[in-house]
Amino acid sequence: MTRFLAPLLLTVALAACNGGTSITIEDNDSAGNAILATDGNGRVEIKAPGIEGSITLPKGALNAKDFDIEGVTLYPGSTLRNLRLDGGDGEKNGDGKVIVEFESPAEPTVVRDWFRDNMTKQGFKVTTKDANLIGTTEDGKPFALQLGDIGGGKTKGLMQVGR
Repeated sequence: MTRFLAPLLLTVALAACNGGTSITIEDNDSAGNAILATDGNGRVEIKAPGIEGSITLPKGALNAKDFDIEGVTLYPGSTLRNLRLDGGDGEKNGDGKVIVEFESPAEPTVVRDWFRDNMTKQGFKVTTKDANLIGTTEDGKPFALQLGDIGGGKTKGLMQVGR
């Protein structure tokens, strides 16, 4: 699976035109690890069986309109800070996860309510716990959304979908 994943990983990184967002993609399987990571300076590194290298991409942060997970985008005006895709260990079907860190230009309860409403419209089962959300996607994948106040009417968010 890793040899097919490597070109896809590079495509994702190039499409990101990274510069303010960190992206890490891992696929761990019996053939070895495939890892693609970028940093806030736009440097992309890829390591996979048979391929290894790095390039620097033009700067430019990913924002709310660039991101969609299970039909839900980020809160309008949000900026994606970190994206990690983990393909799992290759032994279990569907055990991968997506972890997203972002900043939103609104208070945590406003962002929480916006996500709750949009997730519900996409068929998520959602439970509110303080300023956070937990539940499952329409496909039954578990998710958790943690939100915190960073001052100035802004929110820092961490979303995990999958195991």
